Amino acid sequence: MDYRGTIREKFLSYKDILFMLFFIVLLFIVGAFFIINVNFFPSPSSNLDLTKKSLPIYTENEPNTIGIVVSSTLPIEEITLIYKPLITYLSKATNKHIVLFTRKTYSEALDSILAGDAQIGIIGSGAFYVDKNELDLLAVPMINNKTYYKSYVIAQKNNIKNLFDLKGKTIAFTDPHSFAGYIVLENYLKKNGLNLNFFSKHFFTFSVSSSIDALKEGLADAATIDSNTYEQLKEKNPEISNTLHIIWESPIEIPNPPVIVIKNMDYRTKIQFQKLFLDMDNSIEGKKVLNILGYDKYVEVNSNFFEPISEWLGKNNENKF
Repeated sequence: MDYRGTIREKFLSYKDILFMLFFIVLLFIVGAFFIINVNFFPSPSSNLDLTKKSLPIYTENEPNTIGIVVSSTLPIEEITLIYKPLITYLSKATNKHIVLFTRKTYSEALDSILAGDAQIGIIGSGAFYVDKNELDLLAVPMINNKTYYKSYVIAQKNNIKNLFDLKGKTIAFTDPHSFAGYIVLENYLKKNGLNLNFFSKHFFTFSVSSSIDALKEGLADAATIDSNTYEQLKEKNPEISNTLHIIWESPIEIPNPPVIVIKNMDYRTKIQFQKLFLDMDNSIEGKKVLNILGYDKYVEVNSNFFEPISEWLGKNNENKF
């Protein structure tokens, strides 16, 4: 018997075992690292904002850079596509480097402006109302000759005919800071002696497309949407009218989403951008941009323009279903 061969085989097997143990320990350490640092690689459902990485923070050393943040109930990809021509137009007119970036929620967009990461914001009127004392208005878009819109609750064309039919049902809201997408309906319930427990469940989608999907997939019985977006959706997809219908509309008209700036923005820069927005309908290039945005033009307003929001939230309303 060749004992040397046997010893060599045992020695190799011991080496193999040691190598396997080392490999297992290494896998355990790596696995533990990723468990502890779950945010190292964001999951597909996480609030990943690729544009944030490339956003240059505006400082006094970079006076030619302006950040514009947009928060909307539209998908981020669609926001980028729609607002890119506006960014190009403003950059060319001001000879400044303008960066467009998006935020998933109105709250995040407001934080970006208040922190100075963005100097200009295009957000919902409800979000503006929250921090109106820290912000200045530049302009408001006119859409189909109107500077106001309404909040709708829409549902599938089945046994749900009105808001009262939603008792014990599920509703999809868009954003906690959206006046049309949440605040106005939540306040309407309060005015009628009810609260969100009127519904069996409610959740936030942060985009209109997600709300529509929730309706189609049966995850929600109804969803909130602003009238401007709903009309645009019907124009693009006429078949929506065959499956969805409006079961409630807000008793008040809501100001269109404003263009805002931080109060301490350089005065000359503020006036320069305000003039560009207000004069956009006077040039061929400006009209092209407005057409892509779906606007007639931008108009100047003051803070009193948002009084309907203040009055609605403050007065007692005895309206019933």
